[in-house]
Amino acid sequence: MILEFEKPVRELEARIAELHRLAGPNAELQEEISRLEDALDAAKRRIYSNLTPYQRVQVARHPDRPDFDRYRDALADDFYELSGDRLGADDPAVRGGLAKIGSRSVVLLGHEKGDDVNSRVKSNFGMAHPEGYRKAGRLYDLAERLELPIVSLIDTPGAAPARAAEERGQAWAISADLMALARVPVPVVAVVIGEGGSGGALAMCLADHVVMLENSYLSVIAPEACASIIFRDEKRAPEAAEAMKITARDLLAHGIADEVLPEPLGGAHNEPEAAVEAVVRAIEGTLSKLSRLGPESLVKNRYERYRRIGTHVTEGEMAGTRGPGE
Repeated sequence: MILEFEKPVRELEARIAELHRLAGPNAELQEEISRLEDALDAAKRRIYSNLTPYQRVQVARHPDRPDFDRYRDALADDFYELSGDRLGADDPAVRGGLAKIGSRSVVLLGHEKGDDVNSRVKSNFGMAHPEGYRKAGRLYDLAERLELPIVSLIDTPGAAPARAAEERGQAWAISADLMALARVPVPVVAVVIGEGGSGGALAMCLADHVVMLENSYLSVIAPEACASIIFRDEKRAPEAAEAMKITARDLLAHGIADEVLPEPLGGAHNEPEAAVEAVVRAIEGTLSKLSRLGPESLVKNRYERYRRIGTHVTEGEMAGTRGPGE
């Protein structure tokens, strides 16, 4: 899959590959290859250093970005997957279980989008049903009982937007997950590795520390849906993405994200190993810091963290201070 704004880069890469095939000992062709490689590097820096919010959304959706399996394999020395919601069904769009990260045991879970047509259809393209969120709730309860940290990897367009999902208690399942995460007395680390759509993402990212990859996004609604509602025109999605402030940097500035991880030039789908390594380092470092806090401090700090989000301050007032009568 080639995104529209990536075409100049892909064309240069194709020309370089062809010249490498033809070059051999030809000195003139080697000089041309060197010139084109410099042009390729300049094009990548020009394009990927100036992505618009909607272009970042497109990168976040790229099917070649590292998925749950890729991160799980790099993070966990051992992983024991748990299935089912204990009410009669399993949802392949949510996966999780017990894992070992270094010397630390954790509960690891995340969204599964699939990597080919069949697996994507099976996992509903990462859009979980209530059974998936009840499975997540089981894992939160297990983490509390075993006193294990929770690590979640978020990559979903949103919860399944189907009538049947609502009939089976979609909203209730998500709200129960939010309450569980708000109260669980163990460290909670959430990493948005791609899309972070609506309540489907929120059910896994109410955390002590929220990490976002540079080209990920987190939003109550997709830009296309927002444009359809607000502007009555889905084609104005780029304008909606700009207005909604949904990029990692925007969310860091508003105190919703705590850390933004730079992606390799060209995005995580071009150099997945580097992106995975950055996420692994961030999770290990965050778990090390949070492990120093006791259960009461974790819950108290988490409560205060979410109370601060959205706080308005007047001119001359310091953010985080209490106003008169508060």
